[in-house]
Amino acid sequence: MTTSSLALIYLLPLLASLGEARPISRGAVHKREVPQELSHKRFLTAVQTSLQANNPDNIVDPVFGLLGDAAASQGAGSITDLACLQQATADQAFINAKAAGDVDGMTNALIYRALERNTGKVGLASAICTQTPVNPEIGAVTQHQDPASNGAAATNKAITLALAQQIASVGGDPQLALQSGTFTPGDVTDPTGAGNTCDTEDCIFEQNRLVEDASPAEIDAAVAGSGGTAGTTASGDAGNSAGGNGDNGAATVMGSANAAMGGDNTAATEANAGVATEGAAAGGAVTVTNNAAAAGIDVGQCTDFRMTFAAGLENRGADEFTFIPTDQTNFKHGSAKNPKIISQFMCDTFVNACGKSKATQAACDTVKTTIDGQLDSGALTADQSYADAWLSGLEQAFGVQSTGSGGATGGANAGAAVGAADDAAPGAGGTTADAGNAAQAGTGNTGNAGSDRPNNNANGAEQNGNGNNNAASEGSAAVSAGGNVQTFGGALNGASAPAVIQNTSSNRPFFVGGDTFVNKGAAIQRSCDQQANACANAFNSGSGTAPVSECNAQRQQCVAAGGA
Repeated sequence: MTTSSLALIYLLPLLASLGEARPISRGAVHKREVPQELSHKRFLTAVQTSLQANNPDNIVDPVFGLLGDAAASQGAGSITDLACLQQATADQAFINAKAAGDVDGMTNALIYRALERNTGKVGLASAICTQTPVNPEIGAVTQHQDPASNGAAATNKAITLALAQQIASVGGDPQLALQSGTFTPGDVTDPTGAGNTCDTEDCIFEQNRLVEDASPAEIDAAVAGSGGTAGTTASGDAGNSAGGNGDNGAATVMGSANAAMGGDNTAATEANAGVATEGAAAGGAVTVTNNAAAAGIDVGQCTDFRMTFAAGLENRGADEFTFIPTDQTNFKHGSAKNPKIISQFMCDTFVNACGKSKATQAACDTVKTTIDGQLDSGALTADQSYADAWLSGLEQAFGVQSTGSGGATGGANAGAAVGAADDAAPGAGGTTADAGNAAQAGTGNTGNAGSDRPNNNANGAEQNGNGNNNAASEGSAAVSAGGNVQTFGGALNGASAPAVIQNTSSNRPFFVGGDTFVNKGAAIQRSCDQQANACANAFNSGSGTAPVSECNAQRQQCVAAGGA
């Protein structure tokens, strides 16, 4: 059966009953390994409800975003770039849900955006949309790829972890990201093309065919790490507020796993990808002059392998810092707070596109493993130092210097955008600029290896060594623009709930440290989680007398007081 005839068969019941997708009658086997259109029906139904509240592009039904181009065109409305139909559908549904304050609606739109799209062939990856959506949350997520395609396991895992972070940012349950997964890989040589799929409503769940791309613990760690560097410093330097980093998320949005279980929160804090101590960025600045590629290395057209760290990327807030591949032509990916997501995607792209070289991917993976280990140990922080270590590590491993020809732009912080061939002169204690390295205009270092973030150094918001957050928070623009809506006054073990600053001029108006949220409830939960974590840390370190169980009970009181 051709894709066009498939679309015609499918369109009839849609026109008869808008929004209710029906099983497709197939007269012939069509070779494919795709997300059979009804396998994730719960999300299609939910997104259709949100979409139809305001549907200016006249998209017929979310299911068309999961079909191949010929079939998708039958229900795309005014969307002409069919590779972007799924994104456009999710984006509009998210807009409508956000306007209604519907957390479930926003969550379902995000999950829908991550569902695998039909390519009509086993093992063939689908095209990535190159347009920028209205909502950066949608832009941070791409669709799952055919599980039999090259590098699919790593790619799909990175997508799921990025999805979890975005779900958490709007106040949803990040564990729901696991439901965006697809099936086990099909056999690319199977002449029947049957694969391992199903096509009845929600069959991937009801028939237990879902392949979860990550573990629940990895989801928790990704969400915890999405806040960047947590509020801990080795020295407790009163003037630097954790090196000027704006992200203080030492606990997950849904709560620290150890705090919830009454365990040792010191270990939980150390497990968070964002926890980092001050210190030299090992391997961060390496000058490479050898332009002869190492044996087996082929980067193809992907000659700019820098990573941008900046504020305002993809319409994010002016004080919201994220990572993104600098070259958005060859490394098309949305921004993410966790740099590990970007580095994983770029390593996969070296073998999936670029020079399609496994040796290049292997060299990239080695660099990634090294700097991720430094990030976890605290030798690197989730800021410009990670991006610098990434660039210098790849240049040394590849034997090739990055061309610096790509360009990513921030929405409101031109000083942090990448585009210059050489670094601006670093401040005191900074590292020597690498050739072709990302510009660091306005990042005056103050004796720390990690650069202070421009316009984001609220020095009064020192983070103590046990993770306790003072009432003031980083992000001076946010603090000055709004008031603290966190009203809970409990302070067991001397740990107060961090401020929740409301800035009505931002499209993500609630700030907790460097993290931003769409709705108040999610922000209150983050604040209460951080307080509980600090309270438990104080008890575990012997500086507090209230046990962890009381810290957890206080967290519930904090959440209730904030109406979260």
